[in-house]
Amino acid sequence: MANSLEQLDTLMDAIRHALTQQDWEAIAKLDAEVRPVVDQVMASHHDGDLSMEVVHERLEQLQALCDDARAGAETARAEAKAGLDEMRQTRNATRAYQDISGR
Repeated sequence: MANSLEQLDTLMDAIRHALTQQDWEAIAKLDAEVRPVVDQVMASHHDGDLSMEVVHERLEQLQALCDDARAGAETARAEAKAGLDEMRQTRNATRAYQDISGR
């Protein structure tokens, strides 16, 4: 069924858009949609509506998008952690200064 392929293409476009916006919340929501859409595409293949070549090509594209999303999320997480670590260091330095100046 071409409809399932269109759904997969639409999903991949939405993931691409969310990636460019670095919208990790949207990506998490879209991630939940991947499995059902892929299941529909595979059912269409098993029914003879889609060739394995077309399915394989789309699944490779989807895998690349998922890899990009994972890498982007890991980078964002590392940046957030670095920011929190810096804030923690600043807070500790401020406390140390307050302890010294308060005595």
